[in-house]
Amino acid sequence: MIEQLLQTALCEIQAGRPAMLVSIVRSTGSTPRKAGALMLVGENGLLCGTIGGGLLEHRCLAIASSALTAPRCETFVLDNRQAGSLGMVCGGTAEVLFTPLTGAAPLQQAVDSFHAVPPVRFCLPLDGSAPLLSQEQSIPSCPAVVLLEGRPVLALPLSDTGRVFVLGGGHVSLALSPLLYQLEFRHIVIDDRAAFCSPERFPHAEHTFCIPFSLLAQTLAGPLSPAADDAFCIMTRGHEGDTDALRFALSTPASYIGVMGSRRKRESVFSLLESEGFLHVRQRVITPIGLAIGAQTPAEIAVSVAAQLIAWRGPKSAAAKL
Repeated sequence: MIEQLLQTALCEIQAGRPAMLVSIVRSTGSTPRKAGALMLVGENGLLCGTIGGGLLEHRCLAIASSALTAPRCETFVLDNRQAGSLGMVCGGTAEVLFTPLTGAAPLQQAVDSFHAVPPVRFCLPLDGSAPLLSQEQSIPSCPAVVLLEGRPVLALPLSDTGRVFVLGGGHVSLALSPLLYQLEFRHIVIDDRAAFCSPERFPHAEHTFCIPFSLLAQTLAGPLSPAADDAFCIMTRGHEGDTDALRFALSTPASYIGVMGSRRKRESVFSLLESEGFLHVRQRVITPIGLAIGAQTPAEIAVSVAAQLIAWRGPKSAAAKL
């Protein structure tokens, strides 16, 4: 979402139209969105993003639209049992930052820095002044309020290391890819058949590779090497592909490895890999892949897989406190 939002903001500024970035800095209790939620507001209202909808977003839209160049940071009470609240039954409080966007330079630098190595943070000073960029490695990889150059800022990562390696380009992968894109999962699709793995078939994938699954180690090296924050969704067309894909996935520190297939195929592949010395196959691998929601069609299975990936990603996205 931040990539689309900042690109939209850059287009607005380059066209001479003022815009306001509205962000959740901190939240307590049962609030609609947590720290790092963003929306972009222009002269005619909401341009993209959301900070949770409802009365909070409605009030913030009104504030931003009426004063697109006025920086501010305000705390809103959501609990309808408290005086001065917005009347929302969810409860809690939300600290909201209003940052006017008046210059194209920091936005262009941010757009150019997506997925940079080392990762870049887009930092919003809590006084509402112009955004900054930082490559300070001590800043958490999730949205967080930190001190930068002696002042508090909301630091938003421009590079999410939580990539999903989709191994297999069949029907389920085809349904899963647009879901991953909408859910802001960077993902890479690999298959050994050119007709099933191309930028045209998977326009939302960061990369597509048409290679034998036995060559994964040579292809996914260097900056593409899977890390502990990465995930594997293995759904090749057959036993041999699954075995090669799983053999590679188990050799990486990836924290999610899901495999699609029958119990019989699972036992066959697991037994072979255990005989090769992979001693923790059953502890590390999730199979059948996805949440147990009774999914049958490729689209339904894709939804179950995406939901499981959301649950896997969840603990990592908890915002740090200053």
